[in-house]
Parts: sequence; C-alpha cells; structure tokens
Amino acid sequence: MFRTVFLLCRDAHAAEEATQEAFVRAWERWDRLRDRPWAGGWVATTAMNLARRGLRRRRLPGPEADPGGPDTDAALDLWTAVAGLPLRQQQAVVLHYRMGLPTAGVASAMRCGETTVRAYLARARATLRPQLEEDIDGRRPNLRAP
Repeated sequence: MFRTVFLLCRDAHAAEEATQEAFVRAWERWDRLRDRPWAGGWVATTAMNLARRGLRRRRLPGPEADPGGPDTDAALDLWTAVAGLPLRQQQAVVLHYRMGLPTAGVASAMRCGETTVRAYLARARATLRPQLEEDIDGRRPNLRAP
C-alpha cells in the first residue's frame, strides 16, 4: 500500500503517514469492512485521499528515489508520467495496474461505473503510449514495477 501511495504523491513521509492512517481507519471499521470484497480498494482510496489532503497543506517536494526495486530510473520516469495524468486517470491506473484490482473493483473504489473506469484506463494508456513503447534495456516498461 505504501508503494502505491508513494507512486502518486512522490513523498515517502506523506505516503507512510497516509498508509498508516488508512489502516488505522480500516481497523476501526473492521466489523463493517471484514466481509466486503472492496475492503482493499477502500483502504487504497482512503490512503490516496489522505496523502492528497496532506500534500495540499504543504509544498510538494521534488521526486524522491523509489524505495527499492529494479529499473528504478525507468519506473520513476513512467510513474512521473502517470502523475501528469488527470487525477481520475491516475487513480484508475494505480488501482488497476499497481494494486491489481479488476475493473469492477476499481469502479467500486472510485465510485463510478466499470465503463467509466475502462475509459479512464484507455485514455491513460493513449497518453502514456510513447513512454510505454520505448525500449528500456530491450524490454517494455512495466506498470506494475517497482
């Protein structure tokens, strides 16, 4: 969860705080969330919302190094491009490609229809296509990395 929030906000401290707070809120509501298939999406959405709120209150830092992972420079370039997408497209990309949620799960987490999610993902892919088609060491960049 931390890495997912980090990809959106590019601030390790804000990502850590938001992740911890999201899990605390989930724990407080666990009786209601326990049996829900969208509980993971709820935690992810809560963490991303908390990170965004926290960043609005202070100045955004420059990109930090990603905490670990192969092809860090290539992945950071790709996720920097994702950060340039409109907010709803960013959320759809992170929830679908990074968190591995199906479009139905993304739709539930974003509180919109599956068709809308598919449209966000299609628009995001069209915008990111130049970065995705570039070869990095002979292979295509991976949205799931780092």
